[in-house]
Amino acid sequence: MELTKIFSFDMAHRLSFHKGKCWNLHGHTYKLEVTIQGDEDDNGMVIDFNDLKSIIMEQVVDILDHATVIYEKDDLLMKNFPMELHHVIFPYEPTAENLCKWCSDRLENAGLMIKQVAIWETPSSKAVYTK
Repeated sequence: MELTKIFSFDMAHRLSFHKGKCWNLHGHTYKLEVTIQGDEDDNGMVIDFNDLKSIIMEQVVDILDHATVIYEKDDLLMKNFPMELHHVIFPYEPTAENLCKWCSDRLENAGLMIKQVAIWETPSSKAVYTK
């Protein structure tokens, strides 16, 4: 059985390698879709949707919402970003693809059986990471 929860959050980032507009610090309203898989219990549930929501909120959404995600090797932001503002340091560029993997890893470490994580960076652009 598969279950999917959908969330929305706002986040800023920049891609230090990019040759276009994404080199600049900018933000998106992201849509996050998390699909888990598992066996149903005797009551016919894989997990209560409220429990699933709580895990995803704690492990991903509350961390990224209204944060600036900074690549640890981005010298420009690491030297100049006001670190008293909400930020998250990533070990890799904060692309939509890497965000999918980061979310999947955190949620798996929290005990969820992840099947797929999708990140919509814009209404017409999404990345999908499938286990």
